[in-house]
Amino acid sequence: MDRLKLLLHSRRWLLLAALALVSLALGSAIFSGATFTSKSANSASLAAASVQLSSSAPNQAIVAAAGMRPGESRQGTISIANQGTAAGTVTLRAIGLTGTALAAAIDLKVEDTTGGGAVQKWSGKLGSFASIGLGSFAAATARSYRFTLSWPAATSEASLQGASTSLTFQWSGSS
Repeated sequence: MDRLKLLLHSRRWLLLAALALVSLALGSAIFSGATFTSKSANSASLAAASVQLSSSAPNQAIVAAAGMRPGESRQGTISIANQGTAAGTVTLRAIGLTGTALAAAIDLKVEDTTGGGAVQKWSGKLGSFASIGLGSFAAATARSYRFTLSWPAATSEASLQGASTSLTFQWSGSS
């Protein structure tokens, strides 16, 4: 019986020892302080590229032509820059034309003078100017233009004496 008691008692100790070892192993794994963290942060930032035009003479006349007479010419220059982040196609339009009789007599010439040369972009009567494409402007670049107004001497009609004309040049860019 002592043997039986000893055997039962030792199995209990064995069982208790096994449970203690399993508890110790689980406790070590859970409370060891070692942690594993995995994070993946992929961020995407999207912004549309833009074409942003600026002028060397905003809201000013490109050519001062007050008091102009038959046989005279006047010139003016302007720089247009693309301060945007993308290349863009630039267009020059004429809007709000008044004084169409005088505009039909005055010649307009638009030249690209970027880099020192002169590339003619448009030539004709001021009154017939509608719009012209000026090509692609790279981001952060500027171009210079010369506008020449000429009043041919042969058009010295008395009906144009004291006449005036005006229009607004509108620059627009699109990417």
